[in-house]
Amino acid sequence: MTWFDSRLYGGSRDLPLLIDFARSNMLARLPGGTYWKPGDVTWQFYRLRGKACEDVELWLDEDGLAGVVAFEPPAVMAFDVRADLRLDAPLLDEMLAWAAGRRAALAAPGEQTPRAYAGLSTGISTLVAASDSEREAALAQRGYTRGREGGVRFAVSLREGVPGDILPRGMRLRYATDADIAARAAAHRAAWSVWGTSKFSEEAYRELRAAPLYDERLDVILEDVDGRIVSYCICWADEEAGVGHFEPVGTDAAFSRRGFGKLVVHEGLRRLRERGMHTALVGTAWVNEAARALYPASGFELVDLEWWWERPATH
Repeated sequence: MTWFDSRLYGGSRDLPLLIDFARSNMLARLPGGTYWKPGDVTWQFYRLRGKACEDVELWLDEDGLAGVVAFEPPAVMAFDVRADLRLDAPLLDEMLAWAAGRRAALAAPGEQTPRAYAGLSTGISTLVAASDSEREAALAQRGYTRGREGGVRFAVSLREGVPGDILPRGMRLRYATDADIAARAAAHRAAWSVWGTSKFSEEAYRELRAAPLYDERLDVILEDVDGRIVSYCICWADEEAGVGHFEPVGTDAAFSRRGFGKLVVHEGLRRLRERGMHTALVGTAWVNEAARALYPASGFELVDLEWWWERPATH
């Protein structure tokens, strides 16, 4: 009988473990059914600043990392199980029970729900790929029901090149350097504060630049004639897998709907192709209508949908 031990995420010492876990699962499931990609792991976990985290639990067996659950207050969890394992009842039950315990421990009257999660169950919610029938069945057996649309996933082949673009007069594409830290952090806040005030700081961006897998040459920025960063994207190149990934992509809200996002995405695709990537991936939340339009316009094809699966709160 397989045994599982669990422990809290231990900070930076565990980040390479999560990156390898994400890479292995991604390769096993392409083009659909992927949850965390290596770049996702870096982007999401570098902000813990090397610290252990009570909202992330790891399950291990004799072959290494078997499962991960990350809880995002007030009521959202993300989880994955190593691709060579079926959603074994004891393991999955432990993982879901742990998340429910975090939800119960952190529940508070009048808690604020992020705008992107508005309308979700007051219990606990998680995203599931439409292609992942095994996960849907396992959650349904445990009292979860499918709710509203959650997200969309796109992919594009880089084997045939990337369309060329003509930049507006005076604008420039380049990559971000240490000299851009303040402006680059401000550009992120300007893009994402439409979903609630972004707290992305210069310190956080500086730490990202030191994180595993980050390459400043894949941190693309578009400047206007005055040198202001109006749009940007970060690409993550996984040379072992030959797969690139975008996370995040943003345009200053004051410059939206001018095609600037498409310019940085195309530049990112060109740079990924130069690195030998054969495929690029990107995903976005269903509520982000601008991004859902941007990626098909930039050459991506829809490969999967995500739905929220929810379980009501128990008292």
